[in-house]
Amino acid sequence: MELHEEIGAVRRETVLDAPRDAVWALVAEPEGLATWLADDVDLDAVEPGARGTVTENGEERLVTIEEVEDGRRVALSWCAPGGDPTLVELTLDDADGDADGEGRRTRMVVVELPLVALRIAAAQSIGALSAARGPQMAFA
Repeated sequence: MELHEEIGAVRRETVLDAPRDAVWALVAEPEGLATWLADDVDLDAVEPGARGTVTENGEERLVTIEEVEDGRRVALSWCAPGGDPTLVELTLDDADGDADGEGRRTRMVVVELPLVALRIAAAQSIGALSAARGPQMAFA
């Protein structure tokens, strides 16, 4: 079992028949996200700190853009009212390239990770590190 399965993460990977810059527009712009991520996207920009909502099947989620690595990755957190927040990472890579190194197809990986599971995994890792190195090393 992989770590993402152990902590309740969902990972999906697909290869799209489009170059990465074309797919990036569907990840890095609110209008692009609205074409595939949810029924409705109310977000002014895809930049760190931007906040808004997405609605899918009548369920609204509050969204915060956490990180953007231009041309490659967007990380966002979202949470349904009264629900547990999750971290969603959208990562793009060239799936193949021609002689110039320009990719004609794009691999998109989407990972959704419950933040509570991430916190538990981190606490367990710190606990294991503390036990292995002694209590003074856990806080170094």
